[in-house]
Amino acid sequence: MEIEEKLKFIGIYDPEGAERLKRLLDRKDVLKEGNVYKEKFTERQFSIIFMRLLNSTFERARVLEALSVEEIIPLLSERLAMRKDTIFLYCKELMRKNLIEVSGMRGRDPIFRRRAV
Repeated sequence: MEIEEKLKFIGIYDPEGAERLKRLLDRKDVLKEGNVYKEKFTERQFSIIFMRLLNSTFERARVLEALSVEEIIPLLSERLAMRKDTIFLYCKELMRKNLIEVSGMRGRDPIFRRRAV
């Protein structure tokens, strides 16, 4: 999936995150020119950092999309083909942003759902 497609998808579920990534991408040339200390980002350095941010934000948006129905982490992991610990970290971040909530328990697993807007 291309960068623009991922940004568009992220924008649906996390408009603020998509906007931050777009601003960073727009500043790419400035970062490559250097700061007041003459420190410069190479194309490779920028790409490594930006792609990591883009991919993690994209995966969080996928989790948010999947939570259109109530779900527990093991089933999300299966459905999205992602590690349980990764999904757990994304759910913590999404809860911190008040985008999802725990609606109950299924055995020992919390049931997550998107917050009503």
